Amino acid sequence: MTMRQLSAVVGVSCICLWAGLPSRAADATSFQDWQFTNADNPALPTVATNAAGVATATIVVGYVGAGWLADLSGFGTQTGLWDIGLQNTSDLTNDTRGRVLLNIPNPVPASGGSYTDFELRVVQFVDGFIYTGDLTFSCTGAVFSGRTVVESLPPPGGNWVEDQFQWHLVPSPAQVSLTITGAVRGTLLDRIRADTMTPVPPLVINSVVKNDEVLAITWAGGLPPYQVYFTSNLLSYGSWLPFGPPVSGTNAEIPLDPPVGFVRVLGSSQ
Repeated sequence: MTMRQLSAVVGVSCICLWAGLPSRAADATSFQDWQFTNADNPALPTVATNAAGVATATIVVGYVGAGWLADLSGFGTQTGLWDIGLQNTSDLTNDTRGRVLLNIPNPVPASGGSYTDFELRVVQFVDGFIYTGDLTFSCTGAVFSGRTVVESLPPPGGNWVEDQFQWHLVPSPAQVSLTITGAVRGTLLDRIRADTMTPVPPLVINSVVKNDEVLAITWAGGLPPYQVYFTSNLLSYGSWLPFGPPVSGTNAEIPLDPPVGFVRVLGSSQ
């Protein structure tokens, strides 16, 4: 990795600080795929990659919804389905449709000020008559940015159809919260996939201050947790040693004990 050197000379001691060049670091991403292989509720993703934590899908079954089904005769070979119910036409004062509540921890920079792009893919049964596929969404702090029909409706009889939806969130939230509300005549869900992508700004040293025999440094950008490293010899490959445990904040204090030393700070995205 290409690095930039920032040097601070204090008395007879020399501490050199390193941080990444001011180019955009790797994006912070997450991926969740709910295949609903069992009736667990809240449901955990069947497959997931998320450094910020574990996402959940809480299913609220609506009017006459059958809930989780291992399979459903006459609806293809899909397994692991949720029949989340429909609107009770005899009780129009209350919304009785089923819902899925997604809560997704979002890996974001500690300094904030960024944005997150959120993509959702939903596989549901659509026949254009009973199962219309008309889902509605509520996503806190999000602006809807598009829909793509990944698999279009086949000839009469219906089939499992996948739609893709995108939202843009500014600033990046620590958690993406999305509510999926089923169609008026009912919704059969087979699979839900959700991705987040947050650009991570470069890690840049903001200040270097000597307090007695301690060098206080602050930085911005990157993705927590951060790790401070120390070495006394740049010519010895692989000699960088962790200085203290990883930190979630954007500051550290370095004792000025060695006569010469080099310090660098790396975020988890570097």
